[in-house]
Amino acid sequence: MGQSIAAKEFIKKEFAQKELTKKDFTKAEIKEMLLSEGSAQQELFTQARLTRENVFGNSLKVRGVIEISNACVKHCDYCAMSSHNPKLERFTLDAETILQTARHIRSTGIPIVFLQSGQTPRCDDLLYKVIPAIRKELDCEILLCVGEKPKSVYEAYRTAGADSYILKFEASNPALYESVTHSALKKRMECTAHIRETGMKLGTGSIIGLPGQTLDDIVDDILCAISMKPDFVSAAPFIANKGTPFEQMPVGDINRTLNAIAIWRIALPSALIPTVSALEYIHPEGQAAGLSAGANVIAVNFTPKANRDKYAIYANDRFIVGLDHAQKTAKKAGMRLLLCASEN
Repeated sequence: MGQSIAAKEFIKKEFAQKELTKKDFTKAEIKEMLLSEGSAQQELFTQARLTRENVFGNSLKVRGVIEISNACVKHCDYCAMSSHNPKLERFTLDAETILQTARHIRSTGIPIVFLQSGQTPRCDDLLYKVIPAIRKELDCEILLCVGEKPKSVYEAYRTAGADSYILKFEASNPALYESVTHSALKKRMECTAHIRETGMKLGTGSIIGLPGQTLDDIVDDILCAISMKPDFVSAAPFIANKGTPFEQMPVGDINRTLNAIAIWRIALPSALIPTVSALEYIHPEGQAAGLSAGANVIAVNFTPKANRDKYAIYANDRFIVGLDHAQKTAKKAGMRLLLCASEN
């Protein structure tokens, strides 16, 4: 209880002059805000929402997601799509299925087609084909999240018509990152630099509650993202995924995840911050809570039903966000979905 009162006074002091765009938080300040609860947490969320409203009003940006492949060359211990999981049935959508699904997305008024997959070179030629086709026919924004690639591939994506790219660093502690992904953080960070060099907008972010992660690690993750000045940033709670080495581990703390969203909103006022489906998976109305903490993006899943369960990114029974759910979530938060007129 004492911590909550102290945190509330700290937050009030920090924002007494409505200093809503403070970017130079210290580690101690971030730790205090991460641990805030009760009325102190609500004060933090209030400041985050004010920051968001100053920049974006009450609009909630919507992305239409197509998960094009669950093939992956990486073997991260938290993901059932690991190359080390022989039980997962693999799939890769064909170009026509992707294009038809993109048409469906645009018919709903969603202006962003978000193409996501595991990290696999088999998707490169497919994307070179579908990105310009989607741009030519549907004239919409294209966002990619398909992993670490050579710089030449990122350049080819950009040339094909991709606007933005998400590559989350997941954990900024190199030792922790290596222990859970069995790969080097340095390479991943180099990839983020290459993405920026192509002219694509950059998204990044982290997982809250990874096994072995400390509170100081989360503080460093928050500072790492702030230093990158990304166009998008996201916090997702760790979820124990069946069929992985971490399947018996506890889920990430939802309050620390929400507090991270709020801190990033205040420190990065113009960033797009999603309220991820993992929040809804671990807590009823979790995505509405993400909006209350300052998020302003929601992704609606349009992956063909036959393939959704195979895209085991954080759980085999993950929460699938539909357009109705997105609309209800926005209404609960006093926001409106940012849709455009259908072109079909």
